[in-house]
Amino acid sequence: MTIPTNPAALSVLADGCLEGRSALVTGGGSGIGRATALLLARLGARVAVTGRREEELAQTVQLAAEANSVHPVLAVACDVREPENVDVMLDAVFAEHEFVDVLVNNAGGQFMAPAESISYNGFRAVTRLNLDATWYVTTQVASRSMIERGYGKIVSITMTPRRGLPGMSHSSAARAGVESLTRTLSVEWGKYGIRTAAIAPGIVHTAAWENYGLDPDMMGSKMPTGRLQSADDVASLVGFLVSPGGDYISGATIEADGGFSNLYPIGP
Repeated sequence: MTIPTNPAALSVLADGCLEGRSALVTGGGSGIGRATALLLARLGARVAVTGRREEELAQTVQLAAEANSVHPVLAVACDVREPENVDVMLDAVFAEHEFVDVLVNNAGGQFMAPAESISYNGFRAVTRLNLDATWYVTTQVASRSMIERGYGKIVSITMTPRRGLPGMSHSSAARAGVESLTRTLSVEWGKYGIRTAAIAPGIVHTAAWENYGLDPDMMGSKMPTGRLQSADDVASLVGFLVSPGGDYISGATIEADGGFSNLYPIGP
């Protein structure tokens, strides 16, 4: 199955509109993270990507080079669940790029299971990745760069439907925490020129999603939009939020799910 793309969604932002910005994208080796990194690089930002798999990060770097990005993409492998690893990763990013004024918290993951069958370790594994790591990376980037510079854009990727998704109690709890953190930080850090936002995508057709073993054509046919979401659809919204066009958006969670949350639960 070919993973769908949507280049038209990426064409609405002007090349060079992020010139002078320095961005860090977590989970930048595939899916939404890769699409976002490639877009931000095309728009003129210096981009660093991080993730656990060096070979996937290297492919993102290569794709950016093949697209003739203004600046080469920097890849630094890191397991963002481990604070000490994040510290080392940020040292490397700041050594190369000096500052970070755009942060995209995209790293995440979960497994489907009934709430009563999830072990403590399983629950913590999901919340550590989706909530704890987002909090730590965000606060460290802000304290080490954004607050002092008086500017920052932080976008975190969560998920829909937000009113309850069976089998996702651990991830839903973590994502709700990220959305609450997004609201709180918009108030605390607004005085520093930092803007925060979260994006709640629907079913994004990525290589990782295919691991669930669901039929993308069948699932797409049940969406009000008639198709599943592509990583480019999400990346284009990230690009808008971190561009000057998103300067007056802060603390908001934007549901960009093709109407998925309006029809849930999906009927036969």
